[in-house]
Amino acid sequence: MRQKKSFLIALAIMLAAMLVLQACASDGKEGGTNKSNQATTAPSTEPNAGTETSKPDNAELKPYQVSIVYFGTPEADGALVEEKLNEFFKEKINATVKLVPIAASEYQNRTELMMNTGEKMDLVFSASWLNYFGNVTKGAFLELDELLDKHGQGIKETLHPLYLEAPRMKGKLYAVPTNKEITQGQSFTYRKDIVDKYDIPIETINTWGDLEPWYEKISKEEKGMTNLFLAGGSGNSGGGIHMMYETNSNYRPVGPTPGKTQMFLVDYTAPKMEVKSILDPELVDIDKKEFELFRKYYEKGYINSDAGTSKTSAADLRRQGKLWMSSGVWKPGSDIEVKIADNNLYDYVSHVVTEPIVTTDLAAGSMFSISRTSEDPERAMMVLNYLHTDPYVVNLIVHGIEGKHYKKVGDNRIEPIADSGYGASALFWVIGSQMLNYLKPGQPDDLYINWKKFNDEAVRFPLMGFVFDDSKVKNEIAELTAVISEYKILATGAVANPSKVVDERNEKLKTAGIEKVQAELQEQIDAWWADNKQ
Repeated sequence: MRQKKSFLIALAIMLAAMLVLQACASDGKEGGTNKSNQATTAPSTEPNAGTETSKPDNAELKPYQVSIVYFGTPEADGALVEEKLNEFFKEKINATVKLVPIAASEYQNRTELMMNTGEKMDLVFSASWLNYFGNVTKGAFLELDELLDKHGQGIKETLHPLYLEAPRMKGKLYAVPTNKEITQGQSFTYRKDIVDKYDIPIETINTWGDLEPWYEKISKEEKGMTNLFLAGGSGNSGGGIHMMYETNSNYRPVGPTPGKTQMFLVDYTAPKMEVKSILDPELVDIDKKEFELFRKYYEKGYINSDAGTSKTSAADLRRQGKLWMSSGVWKPGSDIEVKIADNNLYDYVSHVVTEPIVTTDLAAGSMFSISRTSEDPERAMMVLNYLHTDPYVVNLIVHGIEGKHYKKVGDNRIEPIADSGYGASALFWVIGSQMLNYLKPGQPDDLYINWKKFNDEAVRFPLMGFVFDDSKVKNEIAELTAVISEYKILATGAVANPSKVVDERNEKLKTAGIEKVQAELQEQIDAWWADNKQ
């Protein structure tokens, strides 16, 4: 009996030890974060290369198709890419995907119709400039905090924390931003050959007014060259007043932008966030000075004569060799992107004229939400996590299939194959993590290192995370939009006596209710500031 009792005790100890060893062996494979599985900095062409945080047991998951509705032009070989993705996701999470690219010109109207009719969708590309916050308000998207904690640990580990502040409403997260540059600085961008030929000191040119002597010189020396190209009031100046505010002051836009016009601004360096409108005297003065300057440029022929009506794109003009400078936004690698977009015809150099600030709109400029009509939000979040952590998946969607749509020329570098049937749509800034994209010809090896440094050093806007609720002033905003649309041509220089026309416009803005919107915006900012000020 004593021997039997000793044997049973030994057996019990051995079984307990085996259970402990089994638990240790499984730790990090299912649930939690397994650091050994994290994606490396050099993307791989092989499946299974990415992070597998909170990976479920495939046998426990029923088959499900995750639709990915995104901002991009449909491509001939989209079905082949989809087939490769399905091979990957079937093995990983017993899922398939349905790629639903929608062209830029149709995207907002089509997706909002899909939302309004309750069409089944899973992952949906969203952005601050695509009425993201309005769609959140009407309940189009699901809250993501719990889903992110459960199935998005890879996202949380790789995404800059400020990105997850931007898409929140009333503290709740409704989208996951693309991992790319978190902000941008306003810049003047020039053709390098013109800068070198005339020894133009671009580092000293910080305002539109600083360009006048160079516009005059280029007009005389380079016949047929356009100095400043504008089209229908939307041209490359960002709506006229945009650059002048930022190059001559610390004002930054906040709140609603009726007709895509910056109408309400705050001094981001001030201790109190006091809202100014374009009817406030100091901003009226800036406004008039810029419009008068543009009128002078127009009369001297520095601005294209059809600025008020033209629908030509600045990119087309650049490719024709007829445009030597423009304004826009800058990030590391921007000059190379312009060169590639222009078929490598010219080199470009830029001078940043505003301090890059991380604002809610910029950080929320490219994201994915999960639709309220998704039948399996958990599976949708699993797919989204792979889009942020797995180089194979990201590059498959962005660049296509190796050997068919591109060829590898380095560990992290490719050369696209011309007319291959895939890769023409610029998805690099849309899908998951741009930091995992293969580098293309002309892009420097340290591009993503410079992006990370750029992101880490960017200044945080004091109202980062603030979202304006326009429910009490919807009618006024509609009226303001109508007025701005009527007078948008002011920004082209094509209007005579611009200061007088500004006064006329401002009277109409006042009648339309700009002061009521300003007061509502100030009240909401004061309340937000009281709750969030450190």
